[in-house]
Amino acid sequence: MKSTIMLAAAATAVFAFPVNASAPQPTVASVEQFAKCATANYEGAELLATQPGSAEEQEVLSEYNRLGCHAPAIGAGILRGAVAEQLFRSDFGSIGARARRDNIEVFTVDMSELEALSDEAKKRIDYVAFGTCVAASDPQASSSVLSTAVESAEERARLTALVPQFASCLNEGERFTFSRADLRSALAEGAYRLALAQTLSQEVVVTGTRDPSKTVQCKLQDVAGTRIRRNICRTEAQWKDQDRAKEYSAEEIKRRAHEFEEIQTTIETRTRFPSGT
Repeated sequence: MKSTIMLAAAATAVFAFPVNASAPQPTVASVEQFAKCATANYEGAELLATQPGSAEEQEVLSEYNRLGCHAPAIGAGILRGAVAEQLFRSDFGSIGARARRDNIEVFTVDMSELEALSDEAKKRIDYVAFGTCVAASDPQASSSVLSTAVESAEERARLTALVPQFASCLNEGERFTFSRADLRSALAEGAYRLALAQTLSQEVVVTGTRDPSKTVQCKLQDVAGTRIRRNICRTEAQWKDQDRAKEYSAEEIKRRAHEFEEIQTTIETRTRFPSGT
């Protein structure tokens, strides 16, 4: 496994659900058929280990075609998302679950090479980074999107319910317009990467935006009531909120301890020196 998953992410202040932005149902069905073929017969993970927009990504897709898993004529990002959905179900099932196999590899970005990438490749990396950030903001709701039928009313409702979580993954003033298919694909690959990050034994940075204050970092935390330590992934703002909550909790504990000491002192004083003596 790769222990560091570092991405550069773009962000936006605008989000849209174009009504007819996604492919029609026959194409949706063919995408799902491709993803099931790729994951059932050839693990499919090789695709997610390639960098979006790279020559290696196209080579893997071409190899799948040669092996009988025919990819429909649709963007590679949608194909990756469909594969990620299948792998998420088979390898994890939920964010926070233990991986069901040992060898999982996902792509990383060399920050020194980022500027040399095409605008399209950067945008696709940004999509995955955004999806990972949203998944970290609300793992359960993000995972639930993947249990809905593509292009269904339920999918639309659950995506819409996630919109409030987007703010911590966006830079104010930037425009980033998704189709529903783009967003679902980004969430699928992001959820898969996040689930993997939570199984690692090191603290890792999963993704970030252009704004350093919105970095998503996974930190080893004790699981209450057990001796287990697990990587918990949150945005930097969420970590700060937790730290403040811990500070308030510690202050409250100190305040109550002080009150208890005062009560004990009062009881002891009255016991030793009863009224009238």
